[in-house]
Amino acid sequence: MAYHGQGQKVQKVMVQPINLIFRYWQNRSRIQMWLYKQVNMQIEGCIIGFVEVSC
Repeated sequence: MAYHGQGQKVQKVMVQPINLIFRYWQNRSRIQMWLYKQVNMQIEGCIIGFVEVSC
């Protein structure tokens, strides 16, 4: 458990990746990502849209 400030407990929560991507899209946040097989290539920009596909 992490502590913040005057002894207040800060709880870390696991977030599903799709929810995090959705939040970045809503806030128009600038993001950086690396490709799985090409870690030396970096892509940076804002998410303008995405489609959630279930298999």
